[in-house]
Amino acid sequence: MKADKKNVECLADILSIYCANSGQKISEAKSSNYFSRNIEVEVKAEVCQVLNIMIESLTGKYLGLPALVGTYQTDCFCHLIDRVVNQISGWKEKTLSLGGKGTLIKSIAQVVPVYAMMVFRIPKTICKGLTSVLVGG
Repeated sequence: MKADKKNVECLADILSIYCANSGQKISEAKSSNYFSRNIEVEVKAEVCQVLNIMIESLTGKYLGLPALVGTYQTDCFCHLIDRVVNQISGWKEKTLSLGGKGTLIKSIAQVVPVYAMMVFRIPKTICKGLTSVLVGG
């Protein structure tokens, strides 16, 4: 939306009506505002005050994915490799046949990045890292 008083008050009214009708509440502690670089500090402050949302960035994750992907995409998706490594780390010692281990590892390792791949274009370095975990696993 355009960052001006009229739009932010309209948004606040919409959120208020939603909360009243649904019985749900907006978690202001978990909410944040993201502004364009062109927005003046005074306008940012006004928007934050009207919405009562003081955090001005999206640096966290939403549904397990980065909320904002910048120019360093590889850094944003390193957690995928870590998740695969964590899930298969103890399976080498389990009493499974070699084929059973391979099937188990590949089925889990292939499922972990699927959601992220549906939403984002994963960098080649992350894909190569996942492949090396599978081959090395």
